[in-house]
Amino acid sequence: MPFGLCNAPSTFQRLMQRMFGDQQYQSLLLYLDDIIVFSSSVSQHLQRLEVVLGRLQKEGLKAKLEKCVFFQQEVSYLGHVISSNGVSTDPAKIEAVAQWQRPGNVSELRSFLGFASYYRRFVEGFAQLAGPLHKLVATLVGTKSKKGLGQALGMAWTPQCENSFEALKGKLVSAPVLAYADFSRPFILEIDASHSGLGAVLSQEHEGGVRPVAYASRGLRPPERNMVNYSSMKLEFLALKWAMTEKFREYLLGHKCVVFTDNNPLSYLQSAKLGATEHRWAAQLAAFDFQIKYRSGRSNKNADALSRQHPPGPGLEEYLPGTSLPVPIQQASQVDPLISATQTVVSVLPGSSSLDIRSLQDADSVLKEVLSFWEKQVQPSPAERRQISRPAMALLRQWDRLVEKEGVLYRRMFRSDGGEENLQLILPAVLKPEILRNLHQEHGHQGIERTMELVRQRCYWPGMSADIKQWCQECERCQVAKDSGRVPHSFMGHLLASRPNEILAIDFTMLEPSRNGLENILVMTDVFSKYTVAVPTRDQRASTVAQVLLKEWFFKFGVPSRIHSDQGRSFESSLMQQFCQLYGIEKSRTTPYHPAGNGQCERFNRTLHNLLRTLPTSRKLDWAAHLPQVIFCYNTTPHQGTGESPYFLMFGQEPRLPIDFLLGRVQDPIPGEIQDWVVEHQARLKLAFEGARERLLIAAGRRKERHDQHVRELPLQEGQLVYLRDNTVRGRHKIHDVWSSVVYQVLRAPVGEGAVYTVAPVNDLCKVKHVHRDMLKAQVQKEAPVPPPRVSPPQVPVAPLDTSSDEDLWLLVSETRSTAVPVPALSASGPTGLPMVVPAGDGQISDAPIVPERAQPLDSLLPVVSQPCSSQSLRRTSRSTAGQHSNVYRLPRSVGVENMVESQGPVLNAHSALFRPWR
Repeated sequence: MPFGLCNAPSTFQRLMQRMFGDQQYQSLLLYLDDIIVFSSSVSQHLQRLEVVLGRLQKEGLKAKLEKCVFFQQEVSYLGHVISSNGVSTDPAKIEAVAQWQRPGNVSELRSFLGFASYYRRFVEGFAQLAGPLHKLVATLVGTKSKKGLGQALGMAWTPQCENSFEALKGKLVSAPVLAYADFSRPFILEIDASHSGLGAVLSQEHEGGVRPVAYASRGLRPPERNMVNYSSMKLEFLALKWAMTEKFREYLLGHKCVVFTDNNPLSYLQSAKLGATEHRWAAQLAAFDFQIKYRSGRSNKNADALSRQHPPGPGLEEYLPGTSLPVPIQQASQVDPLISATQTVVSVLPGSSSLDIRSLQDADSVLKEVLSFWEKQVQPSPAERRQISRPAMALLRQWDRLVEKEGVLYRRMFRSDGGEENLQLILPAVLKPEILRNLHQEHGHQGIERTMELVRQRCYWPGMSADIKQWCQECERCQVAKDSGRVPHSFMGHLLASRPNEILAIDFTMLEPSRNGLENILVMTDVFSKYTVAVPTRDQRASTVAQVLLKEWFFKFGVPSRIHSDQGRSFESSLMQQFCQLYGIEKSRTTPYHPAGNGQCERFNRTLHNLLRTLPTSRKLDWAAHLPQVIFCYNTTPHQGTGESPYFLMFGQEPRLPIDFLLGRVQDPIPGEIQDWVVEHQARLKLAFEGARERLLIAAGRRKERHDQHVRELPLQEGQLVYLRDNTVRGRHKIHDVWSSVVYQVLRAPVGEGAVYTVAPVNDLCKVKHVHRDMLKAQVQKEAPVPPPRVSPPQVPVAPLDTSSDEDLWLLVSETRSTAVPVPALSASGPTGLPMVVPAGDGQISDAPIVPERAQPLDSLLPVVSQPCSSQSLRRTSRSTAGQHSNVYRLPRSVGVENMVESQGPVLNAHSALFRPWR
């Protein structure tokens, strides 16, 4: 299409975009027939020129040699001079400004303002300088009218207009060199607002100093000058919203920014009470990653001067003709612009060509040493090894594992089964932050080992383990959100499966109410593969559990052989029992108040809380909407216990992540018949399942060994007296007894290293409970010396079977509840070698021996005293536990001694009774 037609520019631009769209902002810049190819090295530049010229030749287009320049350190482009120092105005264009005569009519004045506005990013306080000229245009012809463009200025040209005209010319002639925006570094945004206008300066730190990237300023619109509705804090907030969402959006979206303001209340924006307008502004700022810091006006001079240079008057922004660049020219520095594209809040990762990755490898200082030997296919000599850097030498030692594919250097990684090969990209240093950010911050803030597995599947560089560990430890969100682990103090059991969908562990977890009122999550975890599904629910009713299991698991993955849960009402109801019977599912449960018995779900709940806690504060109310993505991140990450990702063990293939498109990891089609693929797939799954089972057993053994070495309590013996932890207290109970005052007896102890005990109250052995060892505490029976009486007691003859300790005191048990056998008093160390009381007919304990022939009358075993016993000194009853707990404080006493308290003297006086309330 010939030039001159109305659609010629857009048609030609569309053609250029079709030819070079994939290289735009990565290796070249396009604007109509102007093509700039930028590079950081000569070899890279030659490769990119070859690509550009090859595509022009393929499309039948020609480049005129007289209009081409090559290998330039500085180039003029669209009225700007672009060099390694930054972007500045074109002296050839600015020379015309210096010789610009005073406008004679409105049309000439508008032409000058349009030209000057093209370079307004270089002029500090441009809106203030051009304000009188814009006001003059608005006075003569209005904002949009085309009448009166030829009207002479005449007497309307005031000295103020003359000063503004000359000041603009002087500013344009001496415009500074603006620095390139380095998207790998944080930005600095200085804002200020006054009742004269708004001002902002965008800058970055370069080589130890702060250099401006762009200036921006504007006056206030008429509604914004209302001092009643716009306080100083609201005006400052307006300046922040205007600068971030309108002027510098392309720079700041997806990049960290530190905002400096001289308004102290604005620095507490997150906790401030906002009105309706401020809430709308805050919603627009939610997409940006910024931190507000207070700096006094004396230190915030740049933005403060810009805001105060705007005189009050009509709004000037609507009078501007508005001429701007079609796309901000991005710098061609060490950081490829592709990296900045992946740092946005909503990442859209374009595919990376092999040429781009190879160019980054060539530019890397470490890989450059390796590639110099790799291209010659000659390993370094001993003398050369001493001159090579340590990271490069670490790569060269793995010479046999290096492989080149499509010009890109990879490293072979063999899977644990030894039969499958995976290629790791040798990652250039410039891509490390972006890869780590994508696989840690953007993948759920997972732990060090899980993040390391994600990176190891895709990339490699020397010292990556230390870098990943440091990256995760320095993550601010992880430091604030995650809790440190706690050491267990009880013996560990295992819940192991041998195949997927054999055991399904389920549990409820509750979070803060979401925006739509949801607060319950039903977690379903496959014990073998660790594959997890989490579904938000309105309630925890049994009918809800059955419906979710049916729709979200049974219909998608099949019916499991066994369901394991705690003893919650929704899991132990009659509806769930009928549900399991209908589908032929075995139902198992944990012991009461012991969540570790369902460790699969409980551990995932903690992981889920950590992942959701890392969400930005503004998104935590919408956790239900982000839950599927968080679960996907968990399922696609290799599990430490199995060595494979839950997704792979469940579906037999690895998922494709967005980062795989960035790295160019696209699987090639596998030739062959379907049957061949099925056979290969079965063999692969068989190896994966066997490896997972073996690793699960090894991991379980290691966990048990690590956990059990912290256990300090001895196993309990059958017949031993214990206390049960009191879990019945609700509400505040900081000073409540931890253990129940009811004494229990161990009826049955587990075999080996089991942890579940069968206990019952000593007063009622029929109330049997099955509890975990952590819920029990051995009763310690310690003898205390009896205070000496005032009068020497008479000598008490003792029966032959009696001793100085009341541990051997025999009691007669009533035969109405159990067989009468002699039972010794028990201590914390367990029973003595004598037989114990066994309930008759309960069936609770059936292995204990019964020795009725040793039973003796109680009277024959009591001490014989010289004085008759008082009727209140010994209480007889028909209970099976007669006399065992008549002394509630477990204090020793002289049985049968009359007036025992008087003989011992007063134990407590008035002061001790007042200041010792626990006695």
